[in-house]
Amino acid sequence: MGKTSIFTVITAVIVQFMVGYLWYGPHLFGDVITAGGGHAIDFLKMDVISLILLLLSGYGLTHILGTFDKLTGTKDMGGGLKLGLTVGAFAIGFPVVMLLNLMGFSHVSLLVTFTYLVLITILTNLVVIKLKHT
Repeated sequence: MGKTSIFTVITAVIVQFMVGYLWYGPHLFGDVITAGGGHAIDFLKMDVISLILLLLSGYGLTHILGTFDKLTGTKDMGGGLKLGLTVGAFAIGFPVVMLLNLMGFSHVSLLVTFTYLVLITILTNLVVIKLKHT
């Protein structure tokens, strides 16, 4: 639909990386994920494939959210917050949590993952809106 700026993608990836490091690291919920049957996530030891996937997912999320912003006429932070919450919860969060539930993850791990996905979608949408209007 629209052009996605490389600066927007890089900024969104940096935000996602920082929030993911804090969220799944030892600072907040890293112990919850490892205790729930998962394995520890080490954000500082990522390989090339992980970095490529991070960039591609950042591009995809910024492009999709930019398209939704354009289609719905979202121009302010309040609308961006609502749209990010809606897309994060219903289009991304619930399907991922349903899959992880089938794989046997604990309920606490599911809640932590769902909240992270919704938070990342909201923050990415706010970055997209803010950088489009500057």
